[in-house]
Amino acid sequence: MTEPTLSFGTQREGASRYLAALREHWLLILTLVVVAVGVAAVYSYTAPKKYKAEADLLVTPQSDSAFDGLPVIRESNGLTSGVLTAARLVSTPQVAERVRSENPFGLSRNALLGSIAVQPISQSNIIAIVATAGTAERSARIANAFALGFIGLRSDDFDSALAQTTTRLRARIATLPPAQLSTPAASDLRAQLAELQTLAGAPDPSVTLASRAVPPSSPSWPRPKLSIAIALLVALLLGIGAALALEHFNPRINREDELLLGHRLPILARVPRLGGSAASRYLTHRGRLPAHVWEAYRTLRASLTGAGPSGGYPRTILVTSAIPGEGKTMTSVNLAITMALTGVKVILIDADLRRPMVATVFGAAAHSNGFGLLLLGNASPELALLDAPGTPNLQLLLSNPEHAHLVDLLQRERLDAVLEQLREYADVIIIDSPPLTEVGDALPLADVADMVLVAVRLGRSRRDKLDQLRRTLAQRGVSPAGFVVTTRRSNRKPAYGYQSVDRRQPTTDELSEPARVGAGRRK
Repeated sequence: MTEPTLSFGTQREGASRYLAALREHWLLILTLVVVAVGVAAVYSYTAPKKYKAEADLLVTPQSDSAFDGLPVIRESNGLTSGVLTAARLVSTPQVAERVRSENPFGLSRNALLGSIAVQPISQSNIIAIVATAGTAERSARIANAFALGFIGLRSDDFDSALAQTTTRLRARIATLPPAQLSTPAASDLRAQLAELQTLAGAPDPSVTLASRAVPPSSPSWPRPKLSIAIALLVALLLGIGAALALEHFNPRINREDELLLGHRLPILARVPRLGGSAASRYLTHRGRLPAHVWEAYRTLRASLTGAGPSGGYPRTILVTSAIPGEGKTMTSVNLAITMALTGVKVILIDADLRRPMVATVFGAAAHSNGFGLLLLGNASPELALLDAPGTPNLQLLLSNPEHAHLVDLLQRERLDAVLEQLREYADVIIIDSPPLTEVGDALPLADVADMVLVAVRLGRSRRDKLDQLRRTLAQRGVSPAGFVVTTRRSNRKPAYGYQSVDRRQPTTDELSEPARVGAGRRK
């Protein structure tokens, strides 16, 4: 009973993913529809009009022995073989040449043949000659010309063959001896001759004109409504196909439901996306966060309340990501600040020995006796820790790019010893780690942390890398607590009850945003 349930759940996840893809790429679909319908409409109302007219021929296959040797359409065992034979004979160069010579259409023989279509009507003895032309009258004239030309050509052949046959019969009768003139054979010849003489000058009895073509009242092409409807349908199918293809082949995560359904982890906070220049100014100590962005980190702080011992915060929180640029440093820094504002003593460790960023964010100098020297055991926490500029209750344990060679010291025993020393100075320790799938430095850090948060940026994070992160952590028995998601769109509306903070007019209201940047500059 379990397997069908899982299969149904997987199908629902897939359907939900593709429906979300259609919603996400609605602009692409709409653009294709508008362009296709517009092109179809313009073409429909500007393309040269074509008219179709139809003349019908009635085919009457002959079975009388009197027509033996004459070019008439004969009956056969097949129900429609005679009709098919006549239809094939209509569209011959001989008929087209006769039509061209008798009518001033100004078209070549091949052009005339290309302007008609001969269609036997199913289960009947009717042949439809459909002519296409630029005007209604011209299409009717061409259809009638082919019908009459075919009948005329057949009649000429019939009369010529009839004359030859009657001449032969007369000559044969004339050569009979007097003794044979009263024989039954002679009587049959005279009867056959009399019957054929009655047909002299008559058309081919096997083909007659059933109905003449009349000028059509409307063009057969273009048909605006049909063209627009087809263009709409095709554009929708192409747009849906393109959206699904983009979803299938795009390696990046674009929607939250992929995280919720694919990884079964909660989203602890949604951080509105900052523009590249705004994020750069903040991370280089030259700007402040907008109020609505700052509020997202308060939400993250609230989500962690009660997750630690005695209903408090977790003692050690690791913030990591699958690849660079997903907002892990931004999350680490701002989570540490928001926690410190509640009166909790916080230590923020920059554990990215290869590309440390925390010192730059706070505008502080990276001490030579920082995180690397604590790993070596060559410094005490009092010397290694630095008070965060402008933020009470927050201390920094910084890394120096010169200590990148110390990554081999990131071992569980050493890390446990360092954290044991630091717990005497802080209630919460937040660790900013390197991207987990890029380097292995973050794995020992995940082993010693009480909680692991994964930073994800929609539109940048890769599915394969995030899956690799989860598998790597699962192999070490570590399950992340949830995601901190940077959204794809920036919500520029102020957060509820707060106004945006102008970097040029520092405020002392720490609840709006800490004045750490201004204080750091004054130092």
